Amino acid sequence: MQQRHVAIASFVAIGLVLCFCLRSVAQQDVVSVNSSQASEEYQSIPWSDGTIEEALQLSAAGKTIPMTHYSITAKDGNTYAGVLVGGDPFKGGPQPVTLHVVLVPLVIQIVTGKKVTTFDPTKADPCDFGISPVIRFIASPIVNPLDLKFNGVDVGHYQYVDGFMRAEFWNEISTINGGSGYSNPIVWSYAPKFFLPAFIGSTLGIVNGSGCAQYGAVSHPVLDQFVRYIAIPILQAEGIIAPNELAMFLVHNVVSQDTVGSSKCCTKGYHSAVGSPPQTYAVVDFITTAPKKFAPVHDITTSSHELAEWMNDPLVNNSTPKWGNVGQVSGCDSKLEDGDPLEGTVLTLHFFGYNYSPQELAFFSWFFNSKTTPSLGAGGVFSSNGHFAGPAKKCPPGGSN
Repeated sequence: MQQRHVAIASFVAIGLVLCFCLRSVAQQDVVSVNSSQASEEYQSIPWSDGTIEEALQLSAAGKTIPMTHYSITAKDGNTYAGVLVGGDPFKGGPQPVTLHVVLVPLVIQIVTGKKVTTFDPTKADPCDFGISPVIRFIASPIVNPLDLKFNGVDVGHYQYVDGFMRAEFWNEISTINGGSGYSNPIVWSYAPKFFLPAFIGSTLGIVNGSGCAQYGAVSHPVLDQFVRYIAIPILQAEGIIAPNELAMFLVHNVVSQDTVGSSKCCTKGYHSAVGSPPQTYAVVDFITTAPKKFAPVHDITTSSHELAEWMNDPLVNNSTPKWGNVGQVSGCDSKLEDGDPLEGTVLTLHFFGYNYSPQELAFFSWFFNSKTTPSLGAGGVFSSNGHFAGPAKKCPPGGSN
């Protein structure tokens, strides 16, 4: 554990300043940004090293992340069971559950001919006023609590995704002590940067553009193999990450593709789990370049998307009635991935003198409720900023009410 303490030492002064100042500088206004033409994609890879029952047993023993089980009868008459990270919003008198996440800056090198291009999230970013992605992330509402409103409902002073989870189940939890018991605060730790093996050759990685239009694209299958079978085992062996923590790998201006160079756009982030007990992890891109290609996705858009999906579907095997043809999904899907239906629908959150760009997210009720079943979500709607006024339509044809 000494290595982790060394890793965060350089951030201590900034952290102390932020903790002291954030309440006074955070602003409450959350403004929607037009994103109907966005085409970015996110992925998820199901855990295949055990069953839900085994994962819950390991969770109860403290060997993996805190998880709770739910079972719900949906609009199609079927019963769906799954797991959420943290506390149980359906339990009378829930108590706060503390979660732990380790941020791992992931350095990616792409070799084209004799040239090596390095994408390092710990380095000063000339396209973001000289602030590194890691520092910008640490100062963000993903890490720091602020006063939050969703659909006009004040859910309290929480980190963005913790506040979203409260909003998602607001009409369930607010009947008991104003909802104060249900919370899943995240304690963040910061690892040293980790160098992956280089992506050599155009089939594994390419660099597009230059200056503040530059970004890298690497092979998605190879990236995940590097993360699963190189980064995670090494970091576990060194005591930097453990199965009872989420490992969040932060990359900078690097996307992935199933086929590098394909005209089809790219994966900005994904989450999964590997091993038993399951080590949950996510790979997220902190994007600060190429706005013509990626806007409105920027800075914490991807991390808010993947962190919320981890909270709602940590093992990537929570099933739902079929939904689709909305957001990034063409055709029908049946996973509880609350970022995908609103992929590209980005908000502006003014925080600590900077405009962050978290994503709007679908509520739990959007996936399961009929048109006549009230939403559990804040404001009685079906997404965190009111984009979905009704629940998902049956797929096919899909879409939203």
